[in-house]
Amino acid sequence: KEILNTLFLTNSYFPKKNITEEEFVKLKVDLLIRNKETKLIEDYVIKNKGFEENVELIKFAANEYLSKAELKKSCDLLSKVEENFNDNYLTKFIIYCLINNNKKEEAQLQFDLKKEQGFKDKFFENIFNYLIGYSDKTDNKISEKSILDFHLSHRTISDFNFEPNELTSKIIWRYLSSSNLLESIDNVDLEDLKKISMIEKATHEYNYKEEDLFNLYKRFKFSINQLLTVKESYKLLSKEESRALVYQGVLITTEIDSKLELIKILKSLFEEDKINNAFKYEL
Repeated sequence: KEILNTLFLTNSYFPKKNITEEEFVKLKVDLLIRNKETKLIEDYVIKNKGFEENVELIKFAANEYLSKAELKKSCDLLSKVEENFNDNYLTKFIIYCLINNNKKEEAQLQFDLKKEQGFKDKFFENIFNYLIGYSDKTDNKISEKSILDFHLSHRTISDFNFEPNELTSKIIWRYLSSSNLLESIDNVDLEDLKKISMIEKATHEYNYKEEDLFNLYKRFKFSINQLLTVKESYKLLSKEESRALVYQGVLITTEIDSKLELIKILKSLFEEDKINNAFKYEL
């Protein structure tokens, strides 16, 4: 950690061999983003203002905070860097933060300056007019273009309701989870195997809790014969149903060797679909 701090919190160190300065900067940016070092990113951009790579880093950190329902941290970061960004996305974010902090006059000034420079974004303008008080409603459209747009949709639609699917980005899944917007396990239709598969993948990515997934498995209804012959019966079911059956088999089995064998089978069923993180703490 100390080495990382020395490397990233200053631009003074630069290796002299086998790498250009541009490559070194890209290496730093990629490492910070790949490791999701939001606090380190924040320290870096505050101590090294005016560098071009800051835009990408600030976007990433602000989006990460927002995806965790931590808007205040996003806005605090943007206020600390105090830079005039030639970037539409960060400018929109800053304008929204100003409105959120009840600095509407300053937000209006920033917005007008951006419009004079040719800024066009119908979705954001619609949201801006609503939040600033020029209109009493929005068009109620949910935008997935960015995490900021999605958050603005959530904030301005009174009866906001969004059902994620396989194409929904990971960052929006995380936002839904952090904001308690994911469908309750108790309401999931057990015949909708596609939905259950998405919940398994979302659990693998830590958006649903393992406890929720395994409570969902407990809701499945299996016959006495299936529960007595789990090791054979699971092979005849869908992947989602097979995991539920084997899990129930683990719960009702008292003989240790048989229980361990079923746990091993269940582990392999998760690994086959590359969602093994969904069976980590429970394992």
